[in-house]
Amino acid sequence: MSVAAQLELDDPARGLLARARTCWPVWWGRDPRLAVVGDLLDLPRWIGSVDRDDADDVLHELARLGSPTGGDDVAAAGALAWLLLPGASQVARRLGDMTPRIDECVAAQLWIEVRTFDWQRRRKVAGNIVRNLRRGVLRELGVGQHLRTTDCAWARAVPLEPEAQLWEILDAKAAGPLAVDPEEELADLLSWATSLHVIDDQDKDLLVGLAEAACATKVTRSREGRGGLCSRAGSSVVAARHGVSEATVRRRARRSIQALADAYARQLSA
Repeated sequence: MSVAAQLELDDPARGLLARARTCWPVWWGRDPRLAVVGDLLDLPRWIGSVDRDDADDVLHELARLGSPTGGDDVAAAGALAWLLLPGASQVARRLGDMTPRIDECVAAQLWIEVRTFDWQRRRKVAGNIVRNLRRGVLRELGVGQHLRTTDCAWARAVPLEPEAQLWEILDAKAAGPLAVDPEEELADLLSWATSLHVIDDQDKDLLVGLAEAACATKVTRSREGRGGLCSRAGSSVVAARHGVSEATVRRRARRSIQALADAYARQLSA
């Protein structure tokens, strides 16, 4: 299935693209900047024939219409995503060897980028969205340097030589008795978080499942997403158990972890 098909943008007579075509005359009737073609399907050809600033005026208005902070029009977001499909499809082709689900990953990230585009501060729509799209897909797949900028555990990691003296200190600490049982500490943290509605019971079960899967699959590399918690191996196990996609599992886990971190920081500063 292509990126376009994932978003229901592969058939002008149905789905999101059909809705956008129906809305197009309404949009350009309200804003003269959009009154450049009578049919949405003619817009790509028009964009290719004008200078970049004129094209950006049209794309920017669609971004505003499709943003929750603007018009919150899903059809407008669909129109913008459709116009950006060439760039998104190119990203999918170039990253296609990383996962058999690349079209699904690219489609999901494209929709996120379209709906969250900062139209109030940014003007260059296509370039920014496609660039952020590629970064987001790489981040979702847990690839290299892109994860370092978003994974706190990996970003703070310090590489050590095998003979470094710090290993002896760490080994000595590990051999000593624990002041607090890790399982009890984790249980207390999650109970506190759910009691304050920082996360819900489903989020808690998902995080515990990821931790158990990480242990079972022996994930040891911190660059595998949130200190190994969002590893591809672990998320596939949890995804199958919950009947959702791996991307959904990792997205919910990252959201829950960030919520926990924010809540704990507020607790310390209170």
